[in-house]
Amino acid sequence: MTDRLMIFAKAPEPGRVKTRLCPPCTPADAADLHGAFVRDVVARHQRVGRRTTVWRAGDADHPLWGDLGVPLARQRGGDLGARMAAAFADECGDGARVVVLGTDSPSLPPSLVDAAFEALAHVPCVLGPACDGGYYLLGARGSVPPVFDDMPWGSAGVLPRTLAALRTACVPVHLLPFWYDVDRPADLDLLRAHLPVLAALGEPAPMHTMAWLEAHHAP
Repeated sequence: MTDRLMIFAKAPEPGRVKTRLCPPCTPADAADLHGAFVRDVVARHQRVGRRTTVWRAGDADHPLWGDLGVPLARQRGGDLGARMAAAFADECGDGARVVVLGTDSPSLPPSLVDAAFEALAHVPCVLGPACDGGYYLLGARGSVPPVFDDMPWGSAGVLPRTLAALRTACVPVHLLPFWYDVDRPADLDLLRAHLPVLAALGEPAPMHTMAWLEAHHAP
């Protein structure tokens, strides 16, 4: 059965994405950076035998979507939880291993996504905890995980509330190592400093993000 990777992405519209980077970034520069993140996340996590779909939000006609080279689906529902629940319902019904990623972690090593799929051979749920109190990855096998209702999306309470919901539902979960999202200027400083370290460790480079950073010498 084919593994399924869902990438949740917004169209890179100025003033609607990466707003916490403004200032010091301009809305146009922040949108360009977001577009670079989307391109890199899609490119670095594809695998033979894995179906990758970008679940898009925002401008459905934005030219970015046609450049990605993967199938597209439209997010539907109200808040982020409702939209992820709907996507999992579409993908999980036949018992497939399904993982969802956002696009805020362009430096995320592909090995961590591979590890998520491997863990789903043994447990029904996997989480990639983020340093800001949310998560960068959620995976499930066979059913929609019971973690989408009454969540304080965008806050540091998402991860502990998610873990509590899984405990209440008696759903075993595998935790991946922590990683970081890039949402604020300090996160961008970390990314700029971290990428050379990852390159020295042999991790593939997020090329579009690196090109943006080289063109913008100050965050």
